[in-house]
Parts: sequence; structure tokens; C-alpha cells
Amino acid sequence: FSWGTLGPIILIEQSLTSVSYLNIVADQVHPFMATVFPAGDGVYQQDNAPCHKGRIVEEHSSDFQVMSWPPNSPDLNPIKHLWS
Repeated sequence: FSWGTLGPIILIEQSLTSVSYLNIVADQVHPFMATVFPAGDGVYQQDNAPCHKGRIVEEHSSDFQVMSWPPNSPDLNPIKHLWS
């Protein structure tokens, strides 16, 4: 969680499926990561929502470094720690 490299806010007006999530990653996240981390050393963080764990998403996740996120881990909730 970093304010220095906080990415774009994307409004989602439909249910988020693996396919729609992958489209957002391809259209918004990849270009942002390539601009901010041209050396490819950026780390992308996502939780374990069902749309993040679909087979189609996992096939494309090798395109960038994804931080592993244990299911239901309260330690990795930055908002919780922000208000502590």
C-alpha cells in the first residue's frame, strides 16, 4: 500500500467477472505499471476475490509480479491499520 504509486480509480458499473477484471487489468493496470515501473520491478496487489482467481486471470498473471495474499488475512488490510 503506497500513496506514491497509487493507481487510477476505475468505476465499475456491472458485476465483476474474471473476464471483465482481466480487461481492466489489461487496459488500465498494465499501462500504469509500465509507466510507473519501467524496469518491471513494481508489485501488483489484489485480494482473493473470485474474479481475481479465475483460470483466465491466472494464465495472464505472469505478465507482472503479484503479491501473494492469504485468504481472509486481517494483517494485510491497510484500511484497518490506517484507522488503528
